[in-house]
Amino acid sequence: MKILIIGMLGSGKSSLAYEINKKYNYPRLLLDEVSRNPKDGSYYNKLEQFNNLYEFLEVSDDWIIEGCQRYLYEDLEPDLIVYTKVSRFTSAFRIWNRFFKAKKLIGTDFDPDLPIQPYHYRENMIAKVVEYSRINKLITHEIKDFLIGKKFPLIKIKSRSGYKKLYKAIDKYNEISKAA
Repeated sequence: MKILIIGMLGSGKSSLAYEINKKYNYPRLLLDEVSRNPKDGSYYNKLEQFNNLYEFLEVSDDWIIEGCQRYLYEDLEPDLIVYTKVSRFTSAFRIWNRFFKAKKLIGTDFDPDLPIQPYHYRENMIAKVVEYSRINKLITHEIKDFLIGKKFPLIKIKSRSGYKKLYKAIDKYNEISKAA
């Protein structure tokens, strides 16, 4: 199954992708991984980003891809789109919390599969939080625009309780695939 998880910053995309990966063993790709250098958080040029994405797609029949970089996900053809949509308060809290968790990972041996990575730590985090509202408005607009006319199944998740509905959809898809 091909699952695309989209949503604003701090909406739980990485955590959900991590959970699905652990439960179903689908290869997982965070768009931050193909767009940013994990050592310093700087962005690769667009050609490198697309090359990194296509390398992953070439070796993965089933996948979970998550992120808010529309230019990278807009041409994907998933079997399911998951839109993580949480309140602005929840999102802002998660971003702030991720900042502190990421700082603790710097210079340590860490699990590269964790949803939080050292590159999430930025010394300019206060500027990022101030900028957060504008960025998330832009991302939300891009998501709404992207979803217009899409014929892929869509599940909106507002909290962890929405995972059950998602897991049922994945299980049903897997049952149908095995029967075919």
